[in-house]
Amino acid sequence: MPAMLQAHDLEALVAAAASGDAEAFAHVIGATSGLVTSIALAIVRDVDMSQDIAQDVFLSAWRDLQKLRNPGSFLPWLRQITRNRAHHVLRGRMRARRWMMQLPDDRQVEAIVDGRAGVAERLLANEEREILREALAALPDETREVLTLYYREGQSVAQVAELLDLSEDAVKKRLSRARATLRGTLLQRLGDTLGATAPGATFAAAVMAALPLAAPVTTSAITVTASKAAGTGGVAAGSFWAWLVWLFTAVAAVFVTAIVGVLGVVLGGRVLSGQAHDDQERRALRRFKYAGVATVIVTAIGFEVRSRVTQSDWPDLLVFAGFTLALATLHFVWLPRILRRRFEAEMRENPIRALAERRRERRGTIIGWTLGLGGAWVGLVLKLWL
Repeated sequence: MPAMLQAHDLEALVAAAASGDAEAFAHVIGATSGLVTSIALAIVRDVDMSQDIAQDVFLSAWRDLQKLRNPGSFLPWLRQITRNRAHHVLRGRMRARRWMMQLPDDRQVEAIVDGRAGVAERLLANEEREILREALAALPDETREVLTLYYREGQSVAQVAELLDLSEDAVKKRLSRARATLRGTLLQRLGDTLGATAPGATFAAAVMAALPLAAPVTTSAITVTASKAAGTGGVAAGSFWAWLVWLFTAVAAVFVTAIVGVLGVVLGGRVLSGQAHDDQERRALRRFKYAGVATVIVTAIGFEVRSRVTQSDWPDLLVFAGFTLALATLHFVWLPRILRRRFEAEMRENPIRALAERRRERRGTIIGWTLGLGGAWVGLVLKLWL
C-alpha cells in the first residue's frame, strides 16, 4: 500500500468502487496489487502464474464487491480470495503433472512479467526464475508471503504488517526466520528478483481494460443516479435501492436454485396423496410435503448465503450434508411412520402382493438415492477439486 494511502483512504476507495466507480477501483488495484501478487506467488511460486491469478482475483473482486457489506473488511476478504484462487490453481497444476508427460523445456520462451497485460516491462531470465522457485520452496509457508511482500513494498515492515494484518514484531520474526534460511547472495538475489517482478502500471491497465468484460449489470448505476437526484439524501436513497436490488437478486437466485427441487417434492407428494389410505394419512402426507419444500428452500438459501459470505466452496459440503441428512430423516424415519397403517392393511389383504410391492419400492428408493444424491455428491466434490 503506498505510504500516502492510509486505511481509511482505502475504505473510501472501496466504497466508491462498490458503487461502480472504476477510477476508484484502479486506485484500489494500485494499492493492493503487490499484496495480491505476493500472496499468489508465495503459494504457486511462479511469477507468470501469480500475475494471472492476481488479475483473476481483481476481476472477481470487482464483480463481487457489492457483496462486501463493510469496506473495512476489504483486505481480509481480498487476501482470502487470493489464497483460495491460488490453491485452486496449484491443485489443478499438480493434477496436470500427474496425468501429462513432462514436455520439453519450452520454458525457454521469454516470460512476460505482466502476463495477460500484453506489454512486458521486464524479462525474467530462466536462471532467475529457477532461483526464485527454489528459494521460495526452501522457506517455511508462513514466511513466504511476508518476505515476498517485504521486497515489493519498499522493504517496509509497517506496510507489510498493515497489509497482512500482523503486528510489526510478528513480521520481523518471520523475516528473521527467512534470513536464517536464505543466507548471503541467495537472499540478495531473491530480493532483487522479487522487486523486479513486482506488478507495474501495465498490470493495473490490463485489469482495468478487462473490467467491462467482467462486470455484470450492478446496482451502481442506480446508486449513482439516486444520489445525484436526491442531493444530500442521495446516499441514503441510493443505499436503499442498492439494498433492494441486492435483496431481489438474492431471492431470485434462491428461487432458481430451489425450483426444480420444490417441483419434485410437490409432484412426489401428489402421487403419495393420491394413494392415501384415509384422511388422516392424507393430512400427514401434506405436512410431509411442506417439510420437504421447506428443506429444499432452506438448502437453497444456505447455498446463496455461502456464496455471498465467502469465496470458498468448501462450506457447500456442510450445506449439502445437512440437506442429505434432512432428506434421509424425512424419507426413512417420518414417511414410513405415516404409511405404516396402509402397509399393515395391505399385508392383511394380500401379503404376497404387499411384500412384492415393498421390494419394488425399496429398489426404486436405492436407485433414486444412488443416482440423485450420489451423483450430486460426486459433482460437488469434483467442483471443489477441479
